[in-house]
Amino acid sequence: MGRANSHKKKIACIESLWDGNIEHRLSVVPMLELTERVKDVGWAYLTCNTEEELRYNLGKLRNRRGYGILYLSCHGRPGELVFDKDTVEIEKLGQFMGDGFATWVVHFGSCATLNIEQVRISRFIAATRVSMVVGYRKDVDWIDSAAIDLLLFDRLQEYKSMHRFWEHFRGRYRDLISLTGLRAFLR
Repeated sequence: MGRANSHKKKIACIESLWDGNIEHRLSVVPMLELTERVKDVGWAYLTCNTEEELRYNLGKLRNRRGYGILYLSCHGRPGELVFDKDTVEIEKLGQFMGDGFATWVVHFGSCATLNIEQVRISRFIAATRVSMVVGYRKDVDWIDSAAIDLLLFDRLQEYKSMHRFWEHFRGRYRDLISLTGLRAFLR
């Protein structure tokens, strides 16, 4: 039995500045609000623009009850998260996370971060004990990624088994997955 009527996973979002415009800031918050209204899914939102902030925020989120999705929303390059002031490789991210996010889903909402060798992702999964890593292997349009992220967060609420989830999601959204370069790795 992989699918459940209500298998809520609160979303912990860490978001960096997207550009220098601090007055009319682009943000994923409206998407989190929509997910909350449609699926009654709670969420926490933290801003992050430096490596030290990332380490601090992950410490605040570690082992939170009811949470199951870590959403890293920032710029990216292959194997890296790009914040306003710093760049963090996934290996260092894994060190910061430790096993405090065991069984969570980690979504890299960042361009091209997962355009790396599978062995690096496998090591990240082994080090953190997360159940699934999902993200983009190429540069992706902001609206396209927002659309698939919204679908991802919605559908994740219905599954206990991440293998079953990905099988269903991949079949249903094949074209959007191809367009965005979304990929998933399961423990």
